[in-house]
Amino acid sequence: MVVALRYVWPLLLCSPCLLIQIPEELMEPPVITEQSPRRLVVFPTDDISLKCEASGKPEVQFRWTRDGVHFKPKEELGVTVYQSPHSGSFTITGNNSNFAQRFQGIYRCFASNKLGTAMSHEIRLMAE
Repeated sequence: MVVALRYVWPLLLCSPCLLIQIPEELMEPPVITEQSPRRLVVFPTDDISLKCEASGKPEVQFRWTRDGVHFKPKEELGVTVYQSPHSGSFTITGNNSNFAQRFQGIYRCFASNKLGTAMSHEIRLMAE
Protein backbone atom coordinates (compact mmCIF):
# COMPACT_ATOMS: atom_id res chain seq x y z
CA MET A 1 0.00 0.00 0.00
CA VAL A 2 2.95 2.35 -0.53
CA VAL A 3 1.08 4.05 -3.38
CA ALA A 4 -1.91 4.72 -1.10
CA LEU A 5 0.23 6.69 1.34
CA ARG A 6 0.14 9.59 -1.09
CA TYR A 7 -3.61 9.88 -0.52
CA VAL A 8 -3.69 9.40 3.26
CA TRP A 9 -4.98 12.23 5.37
CA PRO A 10 -4.22 12.34 9.13
CA LEU A 11 -5.74 9.22 10.62
CA LEU A 12 -6.58 8.06 14.10
CA LEU A 13 -5.13 4.73 15.12
CA CYS A 14 -7.74 2.03 14.92
CA SER A 15 -7.87 -1.71 14.79
CA PRO A 16 -9.24 -2.93 12.47
CA CYS A 17 -9.46 0.02 10.08
CA LEU A 18 -11.12 0.29 6.71
CA LEU A 19 -9.78 3.17 4.71
CA ILE A 20 -11.59 4.21 1.57
CA GLN A 21 -9.77 6.84 -0.38
CA ILE A 22 -10.70 8.82 -3.43
CA PRO A 23 -7.71 9.06 -5.77
CA GLU A 24 -6.75 12.63 -6.58
CA GLU A 25 -7.42 12.10 -10.28
CA LEU A 26 -11.12 11.50 -9.48
CA MET A 27 -11.44 14.69 -7.41
CA GLU A 28 -12.44 18.00 -8.99
CA PRO A 29 -12.32 21.49 -7.47
CA PRO A 30 -15.56 23.47 -7.77
CA VAL A 31 -16.35 25.20 -11.06
CA ILE A 32 -19.32 27.55 -11.50
CA THR A 33 -21.31 26.19 -14.46
CA GLU A 34 -24.38 28.48 -14.46
CA GLN A 35 -25.21 31.78 -12.76
CA SER A 36 -27.66 34.65 -12.92
CA PRO A 37 -26.82 37.61 -15.16
CA ARG A 38 -24.67 40.41 -13.72
CA ARG A 39 -27.69 42.75 -13.66
CA LEU A 40 -31.08 41.38 -12.65
CA VAL A 41 -34.07 43.75 -12.64
CA VAL A 42 -37.42 42.65 -11.20
CA PHE A 43 -40.73 44.36 -10.50
CA PRO A 44 -41.35 45.02 -6.78
CA THR A 45 -43.97 42.23 -6.69
CA ASP A 46 -41.98 39.66 -8.72
CA ASP A 47 -40.52 36.48 -7.31
CA ILE A 48 -36.75 36.68 -7.05
CA SER A 49 -34.74 33.81 -8.56
CA LEU A 50 -30.98 33.70 -8.23
CA LYS A 51 -29.10 30.95 -10.02
CA CYS A 52 -25.83 29.32 -9.04
CA GLU A 53 -24.85 25.88 -10.29
CA ALA A 54 -21.44 24.28 -9.88
CA SER A 55 -19.70 20.99 -10.45
CA GLY A 56 -17.02 19.36 -8.33
CA LYS A 57 -16.01 16.19 -6.48
CA PRO A 58 -16.44 15.75 -3.60
CA GLU A 59 -19.91 17.31 -3.61
CA VAL A 60 -20.02 21.10 -3.63
CA GLN A 61 -21.53 23.15 -0.78
CA PHE A 62 -23.04 26.57 -1.57
CA ARG A 63 -23.27 29.86 0.31
CA TRP A 64 -24.32 33.38 -0.66
CA THR A 65 -23.42 36.91 0.33
CA ARG A 66 -25.52 40.06 -0.10
CA ASP A 67 -23.58 43.32 -0.05
CA GLY A 68 -20.60 41.39 1.31
CA VAL A 69 -22.48 39.88 4.28
CA HIS A 70 -23.38 36.19 4.64
CA PHE A 71 -26.95 35.68 3.33
CA LYS A 72 -29.16 32.70 4.18
CA PRO A 73 -32.38 32.91 2.12
CA LYS A 74 -34.25 30.40 4.30
CA GLU A 75 -33.74 32.60 7.38
CA GLU A 76 -35.53 35.62 5.86
CA LEU A 77 -38.83 36.46 7.56
CA GLY A 78 -42.13 37.00 5.76
CA VAL A 79 -41.17 35.17 2.57
CA THR A 80 -41.32 31.68 1.14
CA VAL A 81 -38.06 30.24 -0.15
CA TYR A 82 -37.63 27.36 -2.57
CA GLN A 83 -34.06 26.10 -2.71
CA SER A 84 -33.07 23.59 -5.38
CA PRO A 85 -31.50 20.38 -4.02
CA HIS A 86 -27.74 19.96 -4.69
CA SER A 87 -27.69 23.50 -6.03
CA GLY A 88 -27.08 27.05 -4.90
CA SER A 89 -30.10 28.33 -6.85
CA PHE A 90 -33.14 29.63 -4.98
CA THR A 91 -36.41 31.52 -5.46
CA ILE A 92 -37.93 33.93 -2.93
CA THR A 93 -41.67 34.63 -3.01
CA GLY A 94 -43.10 37.49 -0.97
CA ASN A 95 -46.54 38.26 0.34
CA ASN A 96 -46.66 42.05 0.02
CA SER A 97 -46.55 44.48 -2.87
CA ASN A 98 -42.99 45.77 -2.41
CA PHE A 99 -41.17 42.79 -0.95
CA ALA A 100 -38.54 42.65 -3.73
CA GLN A 101 -37.21 46.09 -2.79
CA ARG A 102 -35.93 44.79 0.55
CA PHE A 103 -33.77 42.25 -1.30
CA GLN A 104 -32.01 44.73 -3.58
CA GLY A 105 -28.24 44.51 -3.43
CA ILE A 106 -25.15 42.85 -4.79
CA TYR A 107 -25.15 39.06 -4.46
CA ARG A 108 -22.34 36.58 -4.88
CA CYS A 109 -22.39 32.77 -4.75
CA PHE A 110 -19.55 30.64 -3.37
CA ALA A 111 -19.26 26.94 -4.23
CA SER A 112 -16.81 25.01 -2.04
CA ASN A 113 -15.41 21.58 -1.41
CA LYS A 114 -12.19 20.45 0.25
CA LEU A 115 -10.24 21.23 -2.93
CA GLY A 116 -11.19 24.91 -3.00
CA THR A 117 -13.84 27.55 -3.61
CA ALA A 118 -15.28 28.97 -6.84
CA MET A 119 -16.94 32.38 -6.80
CA SER A 120 -19.65 33.70 -9.11
CA HIS A 121 -19.51 37.16 -10.59
CA GLU A 122 -21.37 39.92 -8.73
CA ILE A 123 -25.11 39.85 -9.37
CA ARG A 124 -26.77 43.25 -8.90
CA LEU A 125 -30.45 42.78 -8.04
CA MET A 126 -32.70 45.81 -8.52
CA ALA A 127 -36.45 46.18 -8.01
CA GLU A 128 -37.99 48.86 -10.25
